[in-house]
Amino acid sequence: MLREEYQISFNTPGFVGDAEQQSAWRTPPLKALLQHWWRVAVAKQHGYDWQKIREAEGRLFGHAWLKDGNGKDWAMGSRVRLKLATSNIGRLEKNKWQFNEQKVKHPEVGFGVGADLYLGFGPLLYAKENKKTELKQNAINAQDYNQLSLIYPKSEQTAFRQSLQLMHWFGTLGGRSRNGWGSIDLQEAVGATPTSRLKILDNNVLLNGKAELTPFQRPLKECLTLEWPHAIGQDDKGVLIWKTEACTSWMGVMRKLAEIKINYRTSLSVIKPFDERQILALPVTHHTPKELKNDRLASQMRMKVIQHQNQYYGLVFHLPCKIPLEISGKLKGADAQSVIVNQTAIWCKVHQHLDKHLQRTGSK
Repeated sequence: MLREEYQISFNTPGFVGDAEQQSAWRTPPLKALLQHWWRVAVAKQHGYDWQKIREAEGRLFGHAWLKDGNGKDWAMGSRVRLKLATSNIGRLEKNKWQFNEQKVKHPEVGFGVGADLYLGFGPLLYAKENKKTELKQNAINAQDYNQLSLIYPKSEQTAFRQSLQLMHWFGTLGGRSRNGWGSIDLQEAVGATPTSRLKILDNNVLLNGKAELTPFQRPLKECLTLEWPHAIGQDDKGVLIWKTEACTSWMGVMRKLAEIKINYRTSLSVIKPFDERQILALPVTHHTPKELKNDRLASQMRMKVIQHQNQYYGLVFHLPCKIPLEISGKLKGADAQSVIVNQTAIWCKVHQHLDKHLQRTGSK
């Protein structure tokens, strides 16, 4: 077994709750995040076969559902251990929320909206009595940090190094994390022993397009053949990762990310009951088909705030996957099925929009 030590910190506030919905440092969401990027790290070597990956994941992270050679169920505990130095509650209190950026324009609303509220609605609420955005519960504040201890089998060292590097570049935790909230940063822990030291590549490597992402990227059309996020998408221009201009604060980056999301969402048609915009995520406010009113479709477009030296940058990246049959199978009309068939073309429109407003990064 190998033991490694890291400092983990937040670049943006994290809405990470415990069983009582109170914000706190906890290992379960970190383990889930590690498993997510582990799947991306190993997907190619398993031929993108979800059954093989699921079995390998169960034998490493624990399971209660695999079957032995005789077809009998058996279970095993996780071979991966995580520990945080502290389990402190979030220090950002409900009544102390501050977001100093100006509101962003939304063409379909007709007035400015708070970038923080737009990207964080749910954990963030609008208080009508004082006309301010407030936290629903305490949160982990930006710049808060902890020490993470990780123990795992030595045989898994290559996959874990790749997984942790992907976590550092792209990982987010908690509520509304796909919109950039809970953006984490991993660094080698000060004083770690040589046997536990793992080099985390600097964010500048990614920003300059020098990151080796080839094992973790796949052409868009191939990604859209599977119903689960298994690779970062790629087209003829390169990997589907974009970056914003540098900002002096995480709040400035979140404002840019809100503008970007509003712009590419409103660029897609939403006239029919199931139209282009519903491909992005469900539900769509005022535009969710009645047959899908109880369905949820998480966004494939992810956002992350990273810090390099004294500046902050926003990342927008695409982990493409096919619309699940549980959703597409409920849509009977010819118009809706036409939208499903044209998923690739719709995503290309989003990518073209991002190319006009942001710069690509990552390897080709």
